[in-house]
Amino acid sequence: MTEFDRLFQQTRQALASMRSTGQAPDDGTGVQPARGTGSAAGGQVEVVAVGQRVESVTVDPRALRMGAEMLGEQITLAVNAALDDLRLQAGDAVDAPAVDPVALGQQLDELQNESVRSMAAMTDALTDAVRRIQQAAR
Repeated sequence: MTEFDRLFQQTRQALASMRSTGQAPDDGTGVQPARGTGSAAGGQVEVVAVGQRVESVTVDPRALRMGAEMLGEQITLAVNAALDDLRLQAGDAVDAPAVDPVALGQQLDELQNESVRSMAAMTDALTDAVRRIQQAAR
């Protein structure tokens, strides 16, 4: 595998990871983003997450009796469970690191530089081949 192929493959994997976790914009294909769900307090608090954002929080009125601090903890548990579920559906491990846009940018820069070098080498080779053909024809 050439350096170009390696860089290109790494970049594609990083972009695929970003898309699978809902960080990429909708491309109009009709594919629905993954939905993660989580609950706490025996189902009295339910959360739905889509594209790493919380879409909805549903709190059963009975849960309001547990007090503000306890309710806050239960909402936090439900949100984290929904985000974990979303990551699992996207095929990532629960503790997988997020894609680093700076590193992705550096990979794209390397990819661009390698492609420029490859194209320059190809152009030189073609120019040399044409020159040899012209010399042989004389």
